[in-house]
Amino acid sequence: MRSKKYILSVILVIAIALLIYFAPLKSSNLTSYKMDIKYSDENKTIIGTETVDFINTDDVKLSEIYLHLYPNVFKDKDNVPFTKEEIGLAYPNGFKPGYIEINKITFNKDVPATYSIDKKTGEILKILLPKKLEKGDRINFTISFKVQIPPSQGRFGYGKNTVQVTNFYPILSVYDQNGWNNDPYYTLGDPFYSDVSNYSIRLTVPKDIVVASTGVIKSETRNGNDDVVMIDAPNVRDFALVLSPKFKVAEEDVDGIKVKSYYFDEDVGLKALKYASDAIRFYNGYIGKYPYKQYSVAESDFYMGGMEYPNLVFISKDLYSKDNLFNLEYVIAHETAHQWWYGAVGNNEVKEAWLDEGLTEYTTIMYIERYYGKATADAVFKSIISGEFYKFSKANKDDAMVKTLGQFKDWNDYTNIVYNKGAMVFSELRGLIGDEKFKEVLNKYYNQYKYKNATTQNLIDVVDSVTGKDTGGFFAEWLD
Repeated sequence: MRSKKYILSVILVIAIALLIYFAPLKSSNLTSYKMDIKYSDENKTIIGTETVDFINTDDVKLSEIYLHLYPNVFKDKDNVPFTKEEIGLAYPNGFKPGYIEINKITFNKDVPATYSIDKKTGEILKILLPKKLEKGDRINFTISFKVQIPPSQGRFGYGKNTVQVTNFYPILSVYDQNGWNNDPYYTLGDPFYSDVSNYSIRLTVPKDIVVASTGVIKSETRNGNDDVVMIDAPNVRDFALVLSPKFKVAEEDVDGIKVKSYYFDEDVGLKALKYASDAIRFYNGYIGKYPYKQYSVAESDFYMGGMEYPNLVFISKDLYSKDNLFNLEYVIAHETAHQWWYGAVGNNEVKEAWLDEGLTEYTTIMYIERYYGKATADAVFKSIISGEFYKFSKANKDDAMVKTLGQFKDWNDYTNIVYNKGAMVFSELRGLIGDEKFKEVLNKYYNQYKYKNATTQNLIDVVDSVTGKDTGGFFAEWLD
C-alpha cells in the first residue's frame, strides 16, 4: 500500500505541476515569458520554445516589436564583447562561437509570423504584428530557438565547473520616450535594459546537474536520465541560470527570504552564505525589504569578479579562497545591493550606467560601515573609490557621467566615472542632506520605482521632494 500511495502521490504532483505550467497565461499589466527548454551538457546547447504574452503599455500604437538576440554577439571572434586584453581570460581554451538560431515564430501558436534579423549584427529580431497594437492590447507569439553556448568564462559561457546561461533567449527591447532601445551589446559595462515581466520555465537538464536560477524552483521530477525543473519567477527583469554537477548548496532564512549559496569548497562557501545573508539583512532594514522569496549566490567560472541577475548573482571562483575573504565579501555585498539597484529599481544601463552602479557601490560602502564601523568604511572609500578617481581625474578631463557605454574609452575610464565618481555623488549627497534624509531618499526612491525603470531625473525629483530643496545644481555639478 505504501508503494502505491507513493506512486499516486508522485503522479498527482506531476499532474499539478503540468496543469500549472500549461495553464493559460494570467492577465496582468506585465508581459509574460513561458519557456520550455532543454539543456544538453554534451553539446552545450539549449533547445526549446518561448511563448511571450506581450502587452503594450505605451501610448503609441505598435505595428512591430523588437527583441534582442544577445548570443549572436559571441558568433565572431572579431566582434565578441571583450577587449583584446580580455580575450585570453574569456577564452582560456581557445575561441569557439556562441549563437542563437531562430527556427520558427508564430502568433497564437499556429499563425506564421513575418520577421527579420538585423543582417549586420544578428543581434536584433524584428517581428511585424498582424494588426496595430493599441495601449493595453495584448498579443501572444511563440519562438522556437536553439542556443549554442560558447567556451567563454564571461557572463554567457562555460568553464570546467559551471555553465553560465544568461542573456540567452530572445528578450523584448524596451519601448520608452525615445522609441525602441535596440542598442548593441557593448564591450564595456552591462549593456542591458529591460522591463519587469513574469517568467514561467520548464527546464530539462541531465540528472546530475544542480540548477541555480532566477526565481523559485517549484518542483523537480526525474524523467529517465533527465530532471524536469519547474521554475516560477514573477516580477523580474531577466532570467538566468548557473548549472554545475559539482555544486554543494547551503541555505539560510533571513527575514522570511531563502538565501542560498552554491559552492565547491564548504569552508568558503559557508562564508559566502554569511556575507549574502548579512547583506540582505542590512539592506532590508536600511533601504526596504527585498521583494522576492529567494536569493542565490553561485561560485562560477567567471573571470570578471561578480555579475548580477535577478535573484541570482555569480561570483568568480578565484575569490573563493581564505586569502581573498575580504574581496569575496565586498563583491558579494556589491552584487547583492544590485538586487535593489537594478533588480527591483531598474534603469537604462546603456545610457545611465552610473545610476545603478554608483548607488550600488556606495550602498556597499554602507554595508562595510554597518559591519566594520565608519573608520573602516571611510578608509576603504578613500583607498578604492575617491583615491582612485582623483588619480584618474588628473590625467582625464572628460569625466561626464551621463553618456552611453559606447562613449567610454576603456575599462579604466568606465570604472572611475561610473563606479567611483558615481559612489562619490551619493557620499557627497549624504553629507549635504544628512543621514536621516539620505535614508529617507533611498526608501522613497526604492518604493516609488520598484518594478519600474527610473532615470537620473527621477532620482533628483525624489531628493528634492524629501529635502524640500532644489538639488538640481548639486547634481549638474557632479554629473557634467
